[in-house]
Amino acid sequence: MSLVNFRNMNRKAPSKGSPVAKREVKLSFSQLAARQDPNVLPDKQLEKTEPKAHNGYNRKELYNKSTVYLSGALNAVKNRNSFSLEPGFQILQRMTDGDHPQDELFIMAIHLDDRFKYVVHHSINVAIFAIKMADDLGFDQSRKIELAMAALLHDIGMAVIPDKILYKKEELSRQEVDILRNRPNYSYKILRSFGDGFAYLAETAAQVYERIDGSGYPRGLKGDEIHEYAQIIGLLDMYEALIHSRPQRDKVTHFTAVKQVINTCKHRFQRRHLKSLLSIFTVFPIHSYVRLNSNAIGKVIETYADQPMRPKLRIIYDSQHRKVLTDRIVALLDNPLLNIVDSVPESEIREISNN
Repeated sequence: MSLVNFRNMNRKAPSKGSPVAKREVKLSFSQLAARQDPNVLPDKQLEKTEPKAHNGYNRKELYNKSTVYLSGALNAVKNRNSFSLEPGFQILQRMTDGDHPQDELFIMAIHLDDRFKYVVHHSINVAIFAIKMADDLGFDQSRKIELAMAALLHDIGMAVIPDKILYKKEELSRQEVDILRNRPNYSYKILRSFGDGFAYLAETAAQVYERIDGSGYPRGLKGDEIHEYAQIIGLLDMYEALIHSRPQRDKVTHFTAVKQVINTCKHRFQRRHLKSLLSIFTVFPIHSYVRLNSNAIGKVIETYADQPMRPKLRIIYDSQHRKVLTDRIVALLDNPLLNIVDSVPESEIREISNN
């Protein structure tokens, strides 16, 4: 696949204050350089293809719907066809409905890991994480959905990058890295064609890899020059990439990811965004593995916001790394002599189980 020759790639992004029109637009990739008229999909057709949400809706199914939608959008761009925004907005509306303390969708976004499907899964995960952070930051419903949609489409420019670069198992060459770093410009150009009503999508995509200290790219913007949505998504984009595998590398544990963010990125992101990140991502998430000071290994089954270092565990290997055959539950809040000393990567769990 060859790269698309975008014209006027450095055109200035629209202002942050552009109104957000809640309408359906279709993108013609062959007319990216020109402004398009909106093409509204009839409401009845939308209802037919996307049934309304209801109480008890399977939230895991929302992940599958997101995968179908985003895969279709990426393929449309790749083939210079059209894709619509409205189905994406509908999916995100459902994701934001209701209160889900132990959210299966959030847990799925944390743990689902397929290095050869990362292009689609990454943006979906970032959108799900963005909804969590929007809740924590007190965003209203409208801004929450805007942020989530900007997250879902922030890397739509990946459709322009050749697969041989996206899925290369070896380290990328300098030239390949440069091509990959151009994707914010590609994403901006694609999303800008939706018109002024959705200018925030294009502006956010263009700025996701900027950092408030000026160390980002492509323009080296600083502070408030960067749209708040881009600041939030940029942080979540980085964190999501750390805790998920890529073709050329393995993922790291949340414990390692948190340490890396704190040690290397505290000047690159807003303090309140970093605080929110640490609030929504417990150091030891549900379904992650930890090692106790007894050398036993447990799987996290419940967490507590006010005591993040003392979750409830199911012990799976004893201190001699022998598999525990009975259902042994340990609540660290009730066991002051037991402490977590480290997180355990899944690769180590697989190694122990094979011995």
